[in-house]
Amino acid sequence: MSEVNENHQNSQEEREQAAKAVYATKVMFGRRMIFTSADTLTADNIVKVVEQAYETHLLNVSEIEYLWNYYKGKQPSLYRTREVRDELTSHIVENRANEIVTFKTGYLTGKPIKYIASTSGDEVSATVAKLNDAMRVIGKKTKDKRLVEWQMVCGLGYRYVEQQRNPRKKVPFNLHVLDPRNTFVIRRNDYSQDVIAGVNYVVDDYQNTIFTVYTEDRVYTWTKGSTSPVAKRNQFGLIPIIEYPANSARLGCFEIVLSMLDAINDFDCARTEAVEQFVQSLLVLYNCQVDDGTTADTIRAAGMILLKTVGDAKADIKVLAEQLDQSQNQTLKDDLYNSVLQIVGMPSQSSAGTSDSSNNGAIILKNGWQGAETRAQDFEAEFELPEMQMLQVVSVICDTLRNGEYAFDPTDIEVKFTRRNYEDILAKSQTLVTMLNNDKVHPQKAYEASGLFADTEEAYQMGMEWFKKHGEQNPQQMQPKQVVVDEPNDANELG
Repeated sequence: MSEVNENHQNSQEEREQAAKAVYATKVMFGRRMIFTSADTLTADNIVKVVEQAYETHLLNVSEIEYLWNYYKGKQPSLYRTREVRDELTSHIVENRANEIVTFKTGYLTGKPIKYIASTSGDEVSATVAKLNDAMRVIGKKTKDKRLVEWQMVCGLGYRYVEQQRNPRKKVPFNLHVLDPRNTFVIRRNDYSQDVIAGVNYVVDDYQNTIFTVYTEDRVYTWTKGSTSPVAKRNQFGLIPIIEYPANSARLGCFEIVLSMLDAINDFDCARTEAVEQFVQSLLVLYNCQVDDGTTADTIRAAGMILLKTVGDAKADIKVLAEQLDQSQNQTLKDDLYNSVLQIVGMPSQSSAGTSDSSNNGAIILKNGWQGAETRAQDFEAEFELPEMQMLQVVSVICDTLRNGEYAFDPTDIEVKFTRRNYEDILAKSQTLVTMLNNDKVHPQKAYEASGLFADTEEAYQMGMEWFKKHGEQNPQQMQPKQVVVDEPNDANELG
């Protein structure tokens, strides 16, 4: 019997330790890069290299799983415990992580990521336009949103490029967003850090883990535990799994403020518990005794008690209660939340409804939108390199299939994020008109400098065609006129 009690006590302690471990804030510093010292990957060493890389990948998986669950709302405050009056424990999740990821994903991909021509020419513009149409047909905008969502949550995203499986579809290629929990790349352990293998694995219906590894010349497949991979030729000569890091440290966007987010949840829980504790305050009995058999449970159920005075001392009952200063705690919570917004680069919502004499640019800067735009531009710089790698794979597929119908040269293409394209549209319009009026400035440079158009090459070509068609008929009316636009000095003038 004592052995049973001891085992029960040990299991209870284990559960308590597990609860404390879940409740504690997990400390992470970005995902690890995976390297190998192997010069080449062949059928003889591919299994060993992947097994060694897999161990490092599993460390990343544990962190990715934690961050993904945190984003969905499975946060440490759900596992809070109290050593005193555990029945008052509150479990509140103020899911600011979801708010941060949703804002950044929408801000970056609310408008589609498009391709523009980096060189002039009608033929190049037509080719890029056809590529954009192909990307629209395969749903790239939606897939970009999923990719960026993974990047914002865990700092990594993966895209897979393949030949179109259905021959009836016109577009010869397709794109897929892979789960970073079962995908990784292996890099060369030298100064270049080039990717020499892309790995994806799945678990089948019989709980077998099946690895598929892509190198530049081979595709290897095997079941975990086997040492004999099946190899076939990689017909396109490029690794179709592309890694998209969110930043050089591979950090998720809310990962750097996890402790602050947990503190905000703790504040919410503690304040709710304080209110509940005030409502369910403890009774203190002075110089009195209760009837035999009366317990705390019967007092709680009855809602009142009858007392007997002990000796000459006067019987008394007092409520043991102390209210929390909610205003001071709200100030501290607001300070934490504002710090979170500044660190992750999100605009403040607190002053959205206020009115002052700030001009348009000052309002944007003061409310944090400039910080959000700066972070977005930093993300764009990191996004462009793997996106160009993806376009190289797409280009090879298009060159190989359909007789080159969708062929293009990646060097003619530039990646363009089209968000907030019409910010300060009046000032940009004035810049365009002023430069078009200057006969020493080429019109194409005016289009580029104005910043009005996502695809300046396309806009310039359309403008010139329209001008040639209509300007020759009525040249007097087609002359651009100087437009003077005064920026409002008062925010009340913006309406």
